[in-house]
Amino acid sequence: MKPAFCDVVGNLALRNRLRDEILNGKLSHAYILEGARGTGKHMLALRIAAALSCEHASDASAPLPCMRCASCRKILSLNSPDVIFVNRGDRATMGVDTVREIRQDVLTLPNDVETKVYVIEDAHLMTSQAQNAFLLTLEEPPSYVHFLLLCESVAPLLDTIRSRAPTLRTEAIAPQEIESHLRRVNADAEALAKTSARDFSEIVSACDGSIGRAIELLDAKTRKPILARRELARDFVQLCSSRQSHAAAQRLLNAIAQKREETVENLNAILLCLRDLLLCKQTEHAPLCFFGNREEACALAYTFTTPVLLSLCDGIAQTISRVRASANIRLTLTDFFTEAGLL
Repeated sequence: MKPAFCDVVGNLALRNRLRDEILNGKLSHAYILEGARGTGKHMLALRIAAALSCEHASDASAPLPCMRCASCRKILSLNSPDVIFVNRGDRATMGVDTVREIRQDVLTLPNDVETKVYVIEDAHLMTSQAQNAFLLTLEEPPSYVHFLLLCESVAPLLDTIRSRAPTLRTEAIAPQEIESHLRRVNADAEALAKTSARDFSEIVSACDGSIGRAIELLDAKTRKPILARRELARDFVQLCSSRQSHAAAQRLLNAIAQKREETVENLNAILLCLRDLLLCKQTEHAPLCFFGNREEACALAYTFTTPVLLSLCDGIAQTISRVRASANIRLTLTDFFTEAGLL
């Protein structure tokens, strides 16, 4: 079977579907690529554009796209006039003016290859007026045009848009695939894995299935507060497990209590950690969101009963709601710590 999109990590079923549709001439004129930031939407869109013009597409021994022919190289280096990235610039939304420019541009024939591909970034931020204006082009585009609408969620898109562009969803990438990919292609990742295996493991666990986010966390300044937050979550669980002194509980409370948004982020990390422990109590196979090491999670989980973990999760969730609602941060945390028997 012809390999396809080989440098796109994960999403194997989606890659195979696109390969078959391209090779069989069944690719739709428009798709919505939905997925969290950093899950490969931009990379996949660019590879689709390259595959449509790849000079070795009919060669069974060559991957799709081949990444070596003149067309592939030009597209992948962002030098092709026939692959057009459309974005909102520094505006909060994408308006009608941008859509009008697209409607005019699609009338111009491709320059170098047989197709023109429009990659519309942050499509979910198109205004309703812009989406309605875009429908005129989306319904009956020229035969040489393909649209790829990138978004984090299809919910803001009108039903009329979604009915004319099938949705393809990029999935969160498995930690093992992220680790392998980063170590293979990123020198900083390989260096960190060798000098601080724990920090590297924490990055992989904290990136939430996003290679883009993992790459951001390779920067020491960016990852420092994330690692500190994750350590706070572990300290909280250890405190609940061992029932240390009131002084230790007060120190932890002081560390959690920061500015409002930071406090919420600290509490969310704790909640994610607790939910992993609950999953470990229920099943041996569910993917974990906080812990990279299942043995560590299971060891902690079995120091708690399920009702205690549920109660802690509920207490943290209520505390987050109160802090977000502008309650006094320190008083709210003190109430929670007291109710949890920590103070």
